[in-house]
Amino acid sequence: MLDRETLLQACVLASNGLRTNIRELPAPDGRPRRLVTAGPGQFGSVWTRDFAWSVEGLLLAGEDRAVRDTLDAILAAQRDDGLVPRLLDTRWPWARFARALLKDRLRLEPPLVPNFTSDQLVVSYDSNALLVWAACRYGLRCDALAWAGLALPRLEAAMAWYSGRETDGLVRQPPCSDWKDKVKARRGAVLYTNLARWKAASALAELYAALGRRSAAENALSTARTLARRIERAFWMDGAGCLRDTLGSERISSDGNLAACVWGLAGPEKSARVLRALDKAGLMTPWGPRASERYPRSEISVLARAAGVPGYHDDGVWLWQTALALRLLAALDRGPMLERLAESVCRLLIEEGSAGEVYDPRTGRAMTGRFYRSETPFTWSSAMLLEALSPLAARRPSAVPAAEAA
Repeated sequence: MLDRETLLQACVLASNGLRTNIRELPAPDGRPRRLVTAGPGQFGSVWTRDFAWSVEGLLLAGEDRAVRDTLDAILAAQRDDGLVPRLLDTRWPWARFARALLKDRLRLEPPLVPNFTSDQLVVSYDSNALLVWAACRYGLRCDALAWAGLALPRLEAAMAWYSGRETDGLVRQPPCSDWKDKVKARRGAVLYTNLARWKAASALAELYAALGRRSAAENALSTARTLARRIERAFWMDGAGCLRDTLGSERISSDGNLAACVWGLAGPEKSARVLRALDKAGLMTPWGPRASERYPRSEISVLARAAGVPGYHDDGVWLWQTALALRLLAALDRGPMLERLAESVCRLLIEEGSAGEVYDPRTGRAMTGRFYRSETPFTWSSAMLLEALSPLAARRPSAVPAAEAA
C-alpha cells in the first residue's frame, strides 16, 4: 500500500511546480499582482484554459491571491461580444516556442496583450465556459461573494457568447478550437466543449443561489439540466458503454468521458461502464489514460507532425487526465487500481522532480519530438494532481516511528 509520506512528497512537488509558474507583475494601476502561467518555457503565457482547470489545486496550495489576480486580468481583457482571451502575453505566443527550441525562456513583462486567435486562425471555444466555472469556484470556495457579484455581468456575457454558436442546443465549433488545438477532427458538436458549458451553467446556478438571486439560480439550474439531457442523448453510446468524442463519430476520447464521470453528469453505473470502456479500448496505461483513440493522420495538424509529435493529442498521456482517472477510481472505490495508478504517478513525480505536460504511453517518459519538448513543471498537471492526491494522503495514517513501534 502506498504510504502517506510518498503521497505527501508528491503533493509537495506538485505545489512547488505551481508556485514556480506564478509571476509577480504590476497591474496597469501599478498594484503588484500574481499571475498564473501555464509553464516556465513555451507555455510561459497566462493560458485561460490551463488556469481555469487549475483553480482548485491553486486554492489547495494557498494561492488564493494568484487565483483572484489572474481572474481579474483575464476578465479585464474580455471582448465586447463576451469572448475571453485564450491567453495573455507580452508578445506573440509563437516567440516563446521558438526560444524554447533554443533552450531559452522569455520573461513575462507588462503590458500584457490579450490573444484571441490561435495559429489555426480560430478562437478558443472552451475557454469561456471554463473561466466561468473557475470564477464561480473561487467566489464560492473563498467566500468572495462581493467580488463574484461585481464579476457576474462579465460571467453572464461569457456564457451568452455561446448562444449564437449552437445548433439543436449543442455548441458547434470549428476544427482545432479547444484544448486539442492540433486535431482537425475535433469539430462540430464536441463532447468536451459542451460538457464544459454544462459545468459552467451548473456552477453559475450555485453562485446565483449564494448571492440570493433565487429566480436566476432556478433558471441557470434548469438550463444546466437541459444541457445534461442533450449531452447524454447526443453522445452516450450504450453499446460501447461510454460517450463519443464528437457527434457523428464513434471515437472515444478520455477527456470528456472522465470529466463527465468526475463532474457527476454520468452516474455511478455509467461511470463504471466508462472505466471499462476506456480499458477495453486500450487507452489505460500505467501512468494514466492516453488522450484518445488515434485520429487519422490527415486529421492531425501539419504543425504537430512537423514538430515530430503526431501523437500529442491522442497517444499522449496527459497528467491532468490521470488526475481525473484517480478521482474516478476513488469515487468508484476501485482500491487496487487506484493504488497502482497513484504509485506510478507518485514515482514519476519523485523521479522527475515535477509534474510535466505530456508523456509517452510506452515508457512513461516526457514526450519529445524533433522540434518539441514537453513542458515541465506544467501548471495544469501540477494543480490537478495536487487536487487528486491530497485526499488520498489525508486518509492515510502517518508512519509509526521505529522507537514507538518497539
